[in-house]
Amino acid sequence: MTTRRQPATSVPTPRRAGWQPLPGDGPAPAQLGQVLDRTLRSLGTPSVAGVEVIFERWGEVVGVAMAGRTRPLRIDGDALIVSCDEPAIATHVRFLQAELVERLRQLSGDRRVARIEVRVAQVRRGPRPPRGGPRRAPR
Repeated sequence: MTTRRQPATSVPTPRRAGWQPLPGDGPAPAQLGQVLDRTLRSLGTPSVAGVEVIFERWGEVVGVAMAGRTRPLRIDGDALIVSCDEPAIATHVRFLQAELVERLRQLSGDRRVARIEVRVAQVRRGPRPPRGGPRRAPR
């Protein structure tokens, strides 16, 4: 016995409305980079170029070896908050603070970052041993 196929029904596609400008004279379109720079400036942070240098080109600022041990976390006012993996590295970054701030200024052309604050990351290194040391077997 042969079955007869039903003809496919066409599903209507929704119509898209054409683009219409809002009524009245609104602001002219602006380039995204300019809008971001204005927004960042109003928040007191570096420009887009400054943020790119800090977060995307950190290795150029501090060097490859130091970039493996540190990373920028955030910008808080005029301070760049940097995380590092050891207290000795934190001391080294503090010692180099003036040079690093100057390097940021050279690469980005922005002078909003005036100081660097360093945080030592808390890294867990496996399970903690039990308190009181190892227990002895009863005699």
